[in-house]
Amino acid sequence: MEKAGAVFGALPHLVKGVSDSAGVLRGAGRRRIHRDIAAFERRFPQCGFTAAFMALGKDIPGATYTFWVFNRSNLAGELNQGSHNRHILLLVDIMSCGAWITPGYGLEPFIGRKTLDEGLEAAVPHFAAGKWGAGVGALLARVEEVFREVVVAIPRVYGLPQLPGHSREKSGLPATAW
Repeated sequence: MEKAGAVFGALPHLVKGVSDSAGVLRGAGRRRIHRDIAAFERRFPQCGFTAAFMALGKDIPGATYTFWVFNRSNLAGELNQGSHNRHILLLVDIMSCGAWITPGYGLEPFIGRKTLDEGLEAAVPHFAAGKWGAGVGALLARVEEVFREVVVAIPRVYGLPQLPGHSREKSGLPATAW
């Protein structure tokens, strides 16, 4: 982390939810992102999500930079470090048209690289068209699908009784998921 800091310089100022140092978000798009993040966090209150829109330099490796910013910015809060960090950071570089996502360590057992890549794949066409809100919405929809599967699967995996309110009908999962 120290070496990365020496290369990347000052840590950008991020706020939980939406950060737009690139200045690309406008009224409706910004409102949609705020609304989609709030809805996601209501459905999964143990998690947090931040979308950051930046203009990175051409020599900055996006994945490494995203990981560094996430681990240095403390978006999850002081009490949610290490395995208690269940925050997700999406970083969109409007200069290179790149996007990277990193989850907190507390989410790694539940959300793998494949899911993150699928979420980004759903978002990239929207980002390429400058539809930032639609891109974040598509990514969150994919992450939510996986989280719903996890919520239904955990009791079965650990031999626990089904959680109230999490039946197959209410989960929105197809019958084949059972």
